[in-house]
Amino acid sequence: MKKFLIVATIIFIIIISNTNEFISDKFQTSDSYFTKVIDKDIYIAKNNKWEKFYIKGINMNSTKPGVYSNDYNVTYEEYSRWISLIYNMGVNCIRVPNLMGHDFYKALEEFNRDNENPIYLMQGIYFDETYLQDGYDPQSINLKSVFKDNIKLIVDSIHGNNYNFDKADILKNYNTDVSEYVLGYTVGIEFEEDDLIYTEIMNEKKSYYGKYIYTDSDASSFESYLAQMGDYLADYEMKTYEKQRLISFIGSSSYHIVNSMENSNSDYTISNLSKDKDVAKKYVDIENIKYKKNLKTGIVASYNIFPAYSEIKQYYGNLKYYLETINNYHTVPVIISELGIPSSRVANSFTEGEEQQYINEEKQGELLVQAYRDIKTSNCAGGFIFEFQDSWSRSSWNTKESKLIDRSAYWSDAQTYSQNFGVMTFEPGEVKSTPYPDTSIDEWDADSIVSEDENITLSMKSDEKYLYFMIKSLDRFDFEKDEIYIDLDVTPNSGVEQSSQFDLIFETPVDFIININGKENSRVYIHEYYNEFTFNKNKTLNKARPDLINYKYNMDEFSKILIEVSPKIYVENSNSFIEEVNYETGKLVHGNANPMSDYFNSVSDFYIGDNYIEIRIPWALLNFMDPSTKQIKDDFYKEFKTKPLQINEINVGCTIKENGSTIKRLKSESYDLDGWIMPKYHERLKQSYYILKEELNKK
Repeated sequence: MKKFLIVATIIFIIIISNTNEFISDKFQTSDSYFTKVIDKDIYIAKNNKWEKFYIKGINMNSTKPGVYSNDYNVTYEEYSRWISLIYNMGVNCIRVPNLMGHDFYKALEEFNRDNENPIYLMQGIYFDETYLQDGYDPQSINLKSVFKDNIKLIVDSIHGNNYNFDKADILKNYNTDVSEYVLGYTVGIEFEEDDLIYTEIMNEKKSYYGKYIYTDSDASSFESYLAQMGDYLADYEMKTYEKQRLISFIGSSSYHIVNSMENSNSDYTISNLSKDKDVAKKYVDIENIKYKKNLKTGIVASYNIFPAYSEIKQYYGNLKYYLETINNYHTVPVIISELGIPSSRVANSFTEGEEQQYINEEKQGELLVQAYRDIKTSNCAGGFIFEFQDSWSRSSWNTKESKLIDRSAYWSDAQTYSQNFGVMTFEPGEVKSTPYPDTSIDEWDADSIVSEDENITLSMKSDEKYLYFMIKSLDRFDFEKDEIYIDLDVTPNSGVEQSSQFDLIFETPVDFIININGKENSRVYIHEYYNEFTFNKNKTLNKARPDLINYKYNMDEFSKILIEVSPKIYVENSNSFIEEVNYETGKLVHGNANPMSDYFNSVSDFYIGDNYIEIRIPWALLNFMDPSTKQIKDDFYKEFKTKPLQINEINVGCTIKENGSTIKRLKSESYDLDGWIMPKYHERLKQSYYILKEELNKK
């Protein structure tokens, strides 16, 4: 009886202790933390109680035209304006990928200072991918030290510690304390499969048991490494500032792709891609990273999801189901740390089917609203739209070899989808000078005329994004019988002086033909010798057997311009391939490109008026690698690679046909190219901003 009473007393004490802790956590706040995890949700301390907090977030970076993310050249005034726009949009949390310029934190603190409902911050702690590209093991002693230094730097910075400027590239004192608005940290990046396999091979699998965070026996060596970095973060902030906040790690979204419908006779399940213990694990599973009770805030799983059409095929076009699958798998809250859809004339594999290759701003907004609703109904703890502003400095996998990367921030490449994820864009040039293809030609004057006769004028302009053309006639165009051909001599190293294909004769060797053939059938053609798409497809063969090359610099052939938007992909869980997808990127879209118009279509390439046609052609479509320094692509077959060649002018002519016969020829004249050191631009909120604003502000 005595033993029973002792045991019963011990059990009673344990129950009371745990109950008191639960009650204390749930109903009382603490000076050391203001946010925490309860079950699968995030809570913040507000009005002397814990309130459930659903993240309606957006990502922001520190770039603008002419500025790279590590330049820290965005001003306080710009950050202040952007934060106000974000707040008015209905966003309650901003996520940043790494340490921002000090002016960002200063602007955030001032905006929040007297705000009853502040905008919170999810602070990223970046792992520098350049080390991985150079072949380093992320778990090596040196990189572990670098990562810890960045953790310490960022923790000090958000607390306004004046003594955090020992890093060579940090030139400002971070003396603004924004810690009361920082919900948590996102530790690391979404690591690539190849890097994960490499680090698993290089390191022994073992669990980690730290002061705040640990891993279980199923954890990979890399998951234990992430746990160690998270533990270092929690310990450093607690020791130095006596504060805690949420800690989030980014999981591998491919790990959660459901099993193929064809291969599953039961309910869909999580696809464990590496059950064999002898196979290097190529994904990060956040469930293997645990936290102790002394981490009062908790751990959150994050996922970066970009619903391209190739991915949609893998979860049957149902983003909501995919998100539910991820969320149901986890025992901790799940936030979607990045979910992006670009507004772009080349929308990569984000569109369904090959007929419509673009996503305009209106469609971007509609798709993002649907994605936001899917995140919410999947019972995730919230998500962050990717991203607030466009980023000129970015290059995508299918365009990175076609441009000068160190000059990418100085011009806007309409062919690069990754530059266009923002809901605010940077329009090239000054506000009133942009010659949008639209219902007015008031911005054109006599100084822009390149070639003319008594009835027809051909005018040209250019800016940081497009080369513009305007053809004006005294007579009305009738595209039931009329066709217009604008010929461009861009490179001096190839081209042809006639085209039997189009029955055209030119004064100089021509590389491109812009064919206006009504609203639905207009496009840009490229001289086949100067066709990079064909060259890349045959590059390996050309190097091995140059004697088999049947391309000549003056060959009489023009082709449609194609771009690869989705490579051939092997889908492991269905044991099948998704075939490569190519788009005709040279096909032109008719519409009104003026943002002030009720009929605005952001991806419009040309507009047909009664007696005029306005056209804008992206620089990259004409094989420019950097228009700011007037550099184009040189002869591909000369050295079997893409390299730059500087030019100073292009030659442009125009032929008008009626019922297939030439009735007018404006001979080719030179158009002088103007380079620039720093780009001119102006900000504009996209249609997608206003569409999202309406959704996010709903009660």
